[in-house]
Amino acid sequence: MIPFKKINSSSYLEYYDERYKQIITDVENSKDYFKHVKLVNEIAYREGFTFYTSYYYRSIKIDPLPRIITRDEFNLISDGLKKRGEAINKFLYSWYHGDKVVVPEEIIKSSVYFRPEMIGFDPPKGIYVYIYGEDLVKVHGVPYILEDNVRIPSGMSYAIKTVELVNREFKDVYSKKGDIGDGLSKLKSTLEKASDTKDPVIVILTDGTYNSAYFEHKFYSDNLNIILAEPSDIAVKEGEVVVKTIDSGEVHVDVIYRRIEDLDILTPGLMNAYLRGWVNIVNAPGTGIADDKITFCFMPKIMDFMGIKEVIRQPFSLPLEGTKEQFEKELEKFVIKRREGYGGSGTYVLKDLPSEERVKILREARNYPEEFMIQETLDFDTVISAIEDNFYQTYADIRVFMFIDEASTSILSRVAPFGSRITNNSSGGLVKPVWIL
Repeated sequence: MIPFKKINSSSYLEYYDERYKQIITDVENSKDYFKHVKLVNEIAYREGFTFYTSYYYRSIKIDPLPRIITRDEFNLISDGLKKRGEAINKFLYSWYHGDKVVVPEEIIKSSVYFRPEMIGFDPPKGIYVYIYGEDLVKVHGVPYILEDNVRIPSGMSYAIKTVELVNREFKDVYSKKGDIGDGLSKLKSTLEKASDTKDPVIVILTDGTYNSAYFEHKFYSDNLNIILAEPSDIAVKEGEVVVKTIDSGEVHVDVIYRRIEDLDILTPGLMNAYLRGWVNIVNAPGTGIADDKITFCFMPKIMDFMGIKEVIRQPFSLPLEGTKEQFEKELEKFVIKRREGYGGSGTYVLKDLPSEERVKILREARNYPEEFMIQETLDFDTVISAIEDNFYQTYADIRVFMFIDEASTSILSRVAPFGSRITNNSSGGLVKPVWIL
């Protein structure tokens, strides 16, 4: 049974440790706590805190009970993820420069994110991945990496906005305030580092208001004073890339922070301009081969091959192809993931699925094993969440955002909806503020 269950208001406190003492006292002393829970979600929706999915804008629900991470925990996670990022960048460089390390060639070349144009190309500053997001859960307090998000990681704006909203609405409830963290400043400085120009012109490239993460694109543009552009606003000219602006007409572009995948289809000539050094693109095209769920299975071996210590472990994970027979009788014990899935789509915790859906997914996985990987089902630690008018025991993860070799203190925590272990916003996950104390 999924441990998403109502907690008796007089006993929910037993789930917390010493670091939560003050928050517990604040909640107990608040007569109208759930009135604030309702109001903060109403305000969030009115302020456009939404996620576009299935042809409508769905509000991102907030669970305002803070999740606390100690500074020591943060430093441990930060050190481990720096090493992870170092290994990913070295892997990408090695693979695109002919040293096809660890991961079989047929796996890489069959990935939809493989870019043959990147073979032999040295990205500016030698960096493929400037920004990445690592999804972690805890098992008995020990962190595990569930996924690497190195292509177009999203969600840091949700972390910042959630803390800001909770600080505002719960100012008379919580005696302490959360810190929105350094995510915005680290994002800006990282994008500036991607250029050798002293004051670079930076563009966020979006495909528009129907992108699921458009809230984030606009949030960054508004808060960092950088240009938000759609593909039709970008033009490639001899020797440069320009963006059309309302105030200044066409402006030369130094760095494009891409939030879309299909560069050549939506912006003809942009890939060629990047390869010629006319503009830098963050993250580099072709990084998606490290975002592939099957590549994830090889990450411990990749790190070992690179001589980089694996500080934070990942669950037991294997490509389904080649191991199907070995685990045929036990498949239902695993999480099955589509290799190109993202945002919770294509992830199936088989033991939690209705039997009819489970049979359907297993049939597809057995027919097309090359498109799936299997991962052990972690019974990861739960948290307490304030949802609507009750406290519940829920599954939750954290996504830590890394900027080259620095971890941001703007951390996203997502709470799985009822009956699920999948926390992603596209799957209906709530957002919980994270405080580093």
